[in-house]
Amino acid sequence: MEREKIVWAALVAIILFLVWKTLKELITPIVFGIAATYIAYPFYVKLGNKVGKKWSLIIVSAIVSLLSILFLIGVALWITDTLKNLYTYLDAFFSWLGTLKVPGALSSLFDAMATSFPEKLRGMLLQYTLSLPKLALQLIVFLAVFYATLANADFLAREVYELLPSTNREISERMLTKVKDTVDAILKTWLFFSVTKGFFLSIGFYVFKLSNAAGSIAAGILCIILELLPFMGGWIMWLIGAMLLWNRSPGVAVLFAIYGFIMISPLPDYTIKPKLTKHRAKVSSVVALVGIFGGIMAFGAVGIILGPIAIGLLFALIEVWKEYETKQPSKAHQSQDA
Repeated sequence: MEREKIVWAALVAIILFLVWKTLKELITPIVFGIAATYIAYPFYVKLGNKVGKKWSLIIVSAIVSLLSILFLIGVALWITDTLKNLYTYLDAFFSWLGTLKVPGALSSLFDAMATSFPEKLRGMLLQYTLSLPKLALQLIVFLAVFYATLANADFLAREVYELLPSTNREISERMLTKVKDTVDAILKTWLFFSVTKGFFLSIGFYVFKLSNAAGSIAAGILCIILELLPFMGGWIMWLIGAMLLWNRSPGVAVLFAIYGFIMISPLPDYTIKPKLTKHRAKVSSVVALVGIFGGIMAFGAVGIILGPIAIGLLFALIEVWKEYETKQPSKAHQSQDA
């Protein structure tokens, strides 16, 4: 019997090792494909109620495929110039941060980011720019995962709940709920909202001729980073843009400032964001910040998702353990019952 257990354990270990070696280079597109499905699922359901699930799947998949193709074309055309502009923006931004009088903890965090984040970002981007075929392959995997998970979302959700252990099932369900809350807060509100602001800032920089396409994309990326930082926001970028435009034309500068106020910050923070977060659990900005940037440092691009989830799970374990301990009868009470 013991020999049989050892054989099965060895077989499982070999299978897991082979699976890991097979998927190791594709973890990032797989995770992002699942994350994109999670974001798109509510839209897929609403559209399915109007046109049917089949057509909804086709339409949503077509939209995501088109965006992926445009992303690949953009990388091929502008990535080198975008990197140059981004490094220039980041250097100026972190130099400005160093002049601010902030609490010691934040100052240490900004110093650490100034020394490590640009290099980490550079490595993440260059690993794709040096191999566009690799990026194309990962986009294909991303689209395949997105289509498969979206088409089978209901089935996969049922399977996940059926796999939960029967013993201490309540704890497992709490953990799963915590993962959902964290992913909701990070993907559907904070990160999605930040990316949307970065997109509108890029459009504004290009339309108002503040920069070329590559420089506008770099400005949008920096806007996203600013939105993820506490006490910062995309308003810094449109304010800088308006100040640069003021020397050319005060009227155009005012128009750009109005555009930034309405489309980037702070108006969306008081009108759209509360509606997105109304029925969702809130995740601390510090937890999200440490999770996102710590995840990027540890895992690369996929750490944007894995980092906050890992920290969210840690807090869930602590909460569940505290509740479990408070429900346990004391030793004196146990003796009295005995």
